[in-house]
Amino acid sequence: MNVQLQRASSLVPVVALAALALTADAAAGELAADACQTFVRGWGGFMVSVAFGLDAERQAVISPPRCAGAQERLWIRPLRLNSDDYLILQKCASEDCSQAEVVRAWNSYGYMGPYPVLADTLPVASAVHYMLWMQHVPLPGGRSFSQIDRDGPPLVFRPVGSLLAFDYARKALEAARERGPTPVTRAERKGSAYVATFQGGSSVWMRALRAEAESPPP
Repeated sequence: MNVQLQRASSLVPVVALAALALTADAAAGELAADACQTFVRGWGGFMVSVAFGLDAERQAVISPPRCAGAQERLWIRPLRLNSDDYLILQKCASEDCSQAEVVRAWNSYGYMGPYPVLADTLPVASAVHYMLWMQHVPLPGGRSFSQIDRDGPPLVFRPVGSLLAFDYARKALEAARERGPTPVTRAERKGSAYVATFQGGSSVWMRALRAEAESPPP
């Protein structure tokens, strides 16, 4: 890997990220009982919750509602993505959240590769911290990264592909990593969805889904 990219990838301090994850986990633990009560009937045969929230320490990270042992799924749809914005859903891959895994990623054309997307929703693992965030990386001529590295540090955008052969793309990526994730300017509930709008105007709709329990026998 290019030395500059390696240096940029290490710009987010591991200690600060661990504190961020622990703070989010503590807040989630306090709110877990309330979050579990937010699922209501009414969308596509699922129980739905829109109890998403912005991270208390960083107003650029969205966390989904969490309930221990709940069989939940996430429905996430970018409503509008600028050509130089990338939406990333990561989950912590270690206890201190020093490593993370990209679960889904989107550019303005749709899902980013190279990993196949087989369903419109995705399962939520119990007791795992998820982070939904956006990265702004302006490139000339409307160019866009189309593939992403699944493994790496949290809140660090690591695309892959032929664009990285160009110096302008590497410099734009390094500058973006120094800025960090794009702040959320507005977050609100709209009907049965939680809608977040990021600085620059890109926005995303999301829901947490849970299959309705079967009706008890008469």
